[in-house]
Amino acid sequence: MLLDLLAHECEEKALSISALCVAAALPESSAMRLVQRMVDAGILVRRPDPVDGRRSFIHIAPAIAHRLRAYFADSAE
Repeated sequence: MLLDLLAHECEEKALSISALCVAAALPESSAMRLVQRMVDAGILVRRPDPVDGRRSFIHIAPAIAHRLRAYFADSAE
């Protein structure tokens, strides 16, 4: 999930929670629980869709995104 979110962030694309759950290849209820746990832990940030109030977008918290980028930058060297 984090890698998918990081890829979308690098492409400056928003990812809905439902699309993330589908991409995770987990049962929807399990994926939603995992997303909520990561939101509660401050790893992910949920933002409402300004156009469609029924949908939310999910993003990696800035500090976590920075750490992931640093990790992959170090791994590439």
